[in-house]
Amino acid sequence: MRRGALRSTPYARCNTPDAGRWMHRAICVLLPAFCILIGSCSQKYVGHSAMDSGFDVRRTYTVAVMPLLVRSSGVGLDAPEWDQVYGFLTRRLMETGKLRATDKTTIDRAVSLHGFGQQGTVSRAKARAIGKELAADLVCLAELNTDQASIVTATVDILDVNSSTTVYSGSARGTNPVSAIAAAQYALEQATEMLVQKMR
Repeated sequence: MRRGALRSTPYARCNTPDAGRWMHRAICVLLPAFCILIGSCSQKYVGHSAMDSGFDVRRTYTVAVMPLLVRSSGVGLDAPEWDQVYGFLTRRLMETGKLRATDKTTIDRAVSLHGFGQQGTVSRAKARAIGKELAADLVCLAELNTDQASIVTATVDILDVNSSTTVYSGSARGTNPVSAIAAAQYALEQATEMLVQKMR
């Protein structure tokens, strides 16, 4: 076989110096771009989580889950639907096996008496006061921000009622074009993932 014929085969073309340089350049350009794309997508769904190093994950605690603070820019949902999300968050915390949730009716009564969450604001000091009143060790504050595309950003903070310590904080974003409820539940699941994993 002539040498010229060998150079004309696909295998030979891939192993020419020009082909090698082209492939090297393509990898150098495409790989960083791919990593940037994956990173930017990940930030949309999993945000930030942190736990206080002094928090004893082996103990059992009573937690008072405060009513959800919902900020909506276009997604209209009735109170029972957000109650469904509240119930999901409560069950999610109980998945740790070490968090016992205070009864929602008891919390609602205390919240009403203290005017907690009125005008769309949440006082951490007031939340701690309610937690102490209910003999809870911790209080959980959760905020949900929704938009017209059923994208929900969830922020979850768990506070020690006897100090100024935030023992856990997590945030995440979920999206579901069909259901804002499903998006909210996914975001809350991701926002509490580190807590559940460490306390199990």
